[in-house]
Amino acid sequence: MFLETTLPNGLKVIGEKNPEALSVAMGFLARAGSRDEPLELNGVSHFLEHMLFKGSETMSAQQINHQFDALGANYNAFTSEEVTVYHAAVLKEHSSALQHLLTELLKPAFRPEDFEVEKQVILEEIQMYQDDPITRLFDAAREHFWGAHPLGRSVLGTPETVGNLQVDAMREYFQTLYAPNNLIFAVTGAFDWDQVVSQLADETARWTPREVHRKYPEFKPTFETKTLREKQLNRTSMALMGCGLAATHEKRIPMNVLAELLGGENSRLHWALVHVGLADEATFSHVDGDGIGYLEAFISTHPRKAKEALQVFRKVIEEARENLSEAELSRARNKLALQSALRFETPYNRLFHLGLEHLYTGHYLSTEEAVQAIQKVTLEEVQDLLRSSLFDQFSLTVQGP
Repeated sequence: MFLETTLPNGLKVIGEKNPEALSVAMGFLARAGSRDEPLELNGVSHFLEHMLFKGSETMSAQQINHQFDALGANYNAFTSEEVTVYHAAVLKEHSSALQHLLTELLKPAFRPEDFEVEKQVILEEIQMYQDDPITRLFDAAREHFWGAHPLGRSVLGTPETVGNLQVDAMREYFQTLYAPNNLIFAVTGAFDWDQVVSQLADETARWTPREVHRKYPEFKPTFETKTLREKQLNRTSMALMGCGLAATHEKRIPMNVLAELLGGENSRLHWALVHVGLADEATFSHVDGDGIGYLEAFISTHPRKAKEALQVFRKVIEEARENLSEAELSRARNKLALQSALRFETPYNRLFHLGLEHLYTGHYLSTEEAVQAIQKVTLEEVQDLLRSSLFDQFSLTVQGP
């Protein structure tokens, strides 16, 4: 059963009730990510995520985390280019206490001493990821493909932007982007809807709405080759990026099925590259976002085989445009449908799909509807996508010795 309401302060509340569940999952979703940051504040969304676990005016970081543990909660948070999510799950009898803790997270104290300590943690995290070759590759690939568009920025930020960030600037960012009218509170599993809404209305009564508008700048992709020479590596890795579809596009699910067919397990790229020893890994995926989407491929191979592997990748795309079969499509549909069913069967996993689907599209999509939408994808839909201009050009970033 799907339920939704909007509180007087603009906070959207959505729920999917399953009385037979033994657990309840809930969380806040903020329409705030690296694409929403001014260039000089790059990394503030992720830094802010950390700061919300540093305590409120009435609770210390240790008190908040100890209370989560006392409830036996599974809890965490993540930040992406477009959204920050604070999520948790407990046994259903602890629902009210968990909701209180999650709400308390969104009342941060921003203590200057905590801010400075956490800044050093973030700077260490940035350095840790910069030591990872694949992270360096995709950071460079996305910056290369997106150019000046904010989706090309790192979620973590840079040592310079994070190092120069001041607590007052973060506080102002929080007050604007975490305004209640820019948030969704989602709950799944076994819960009392009236209790959830009543408690939320009481505990967020002082939250003030603000005028918040996400920017959608013009995007001009870069379809060129960028090379990262790293002599310490003994493998060549390649990231290819192309234009995709937005989350609201009517063909986003056919595109996701197509990505599974091209680059999922036992896909065309697997048999053409990995099975024959041209690459040790070859993947293809589609990311549908807010107003825009993108295609992303990855190939890992021996340096001497890189040129041939890239030629085979392009050949796979061209051949798929001409000779896809219904049996091949059926396998991809079934795999993706099963993955969706398995992911969505628990309240905790349903929480993410429920919340993100509503945040991106404004609509509810049940597990059954999600699976049915995948199973309804036709060969003609997939062929039309393959033969569209979306598959004509890819940017290429090559990393290796």
